Amino acid sequence: MKGLQKGFFVYTRPLKKVPAHIVQNGKINFGTFEGVTDTIDIRGVSSPFAGVPVAKYFSNFRIKSKLFFVFNIDNYIGLAEFFDDKAFGLAEVILWDTETNQKFAYHTFMGPRRRFIPIDTNHASCISFSKKRYIKIGWNRRRGKFSLSFTVKGDKYRPSSKCKFLARINENADSEILTVCPAPNAQRCSATWIAPLNIEGGIAFGKHRHHIKEIPQHKGLGCLLLNRTYLKFLSYSELMFGFTNYQDKSIVFSFSSSNQESNDPDTYNDNMLSVDNSITAMPPVTITHPFGIQNKWVIQDTENMVDLNFSPISSNARTLNIIVMRNHYTTIYGTFEGVLLSKDGDKIVLKNCPGVIKKNSLRL
Repeated sequence: MKGLQKGFFVYTRPLKKVPAHIVQNGKINFGTFEGVTDTIDIRGVSSPFAGVPVAKYFSNFRIKSKLFFVFNIDNYIGLAEFFDDKAFGLAEVILWDTETNQKFAYHTFMGPRRRFIPIDTNHASCISFSKKRYIKIGWNRRRGKFSLSFTVKGDKYRPSSKCKFLARINENADSEILTVCPAPNAQRCSATWIAPLNIEGGIAFGKHRHHIKEIPQHKGLGCLLLNRTYLKFLSYSELMFGFTNYQDKSIVFSFSSSNQESNDPDTYNDNMLSVDNSITAMPPVTITHPFGIQNKWVIQDTENMVDLNFSPISSNARTLNIIVMRNHYTTIYGTFEGVLLSKDGDKIVLKNCPGVIKKNSLRL
């Protein structure tokens, strides 16, 4: 296969040197790169729709963005997410208590704004300014700082909550990757920045958010993912994250599947495994759930590097109908079991590994 190497034990997809820009002179720099460009900007592609020239305003409007930060710390696992539809934005926090399996979900709608999700990978922030749902994800490479914070008001169904997470983010981005994949052909692209992080901080609850004075401090794992894609009018995807410690090593992995994945997924995909911040670009996987999404999932590849089962514990489903958009998604907390193989041939055996899956269907 072009651009790939197969050893006796391990299939590898080499990490290239990161380019200056994702799109240069109308052409896309496809590949999997070590580090990340200064901006996640996929505008300027020449004739992205069936080779027919289209005004830049209309082609840029088809670019949609999403920003995830998924975390596992103390006895909590969850995610903070932003979705940028150009005309409006959505923000959400979902988390679970892994001891009681209790779920807490908070979401908010954001009105028109020039840009909801930033493109700058060096110094930027994404914020929901709602007084009831204040959520902020930000990073500053010069200071080596990443942060997630939120203050959300409760109601009769859930308590108020505050969170503050901090992490070191390297200035040279050597523990991060950028994937630029055809979506699904070379006329359009999907760009994804992934940064596994070691986090410190905590989450606190109270009847009223103003009564929460202290936030506990713990150590945990997180993963930042920012994606920009020329979306189809009807798209669906499955995105999963897992976190654990194995033989005193921090393990973070992410796998995905969608109807926009590349026509050559062996060469171009977003799958990755991080072992103590050393990243392996993983092969494409097949994700199945033959007995429904609330029962066992199976995640496998054809290279003997991924053989996982996912057992759901608790889920949160929601459908949004806004103007001309319909978004139905289910976020599931559960545990992974099985085996992963790193680029160095290290075998990682997972048992009761906490993880999150998001299954999404979007019609524009």
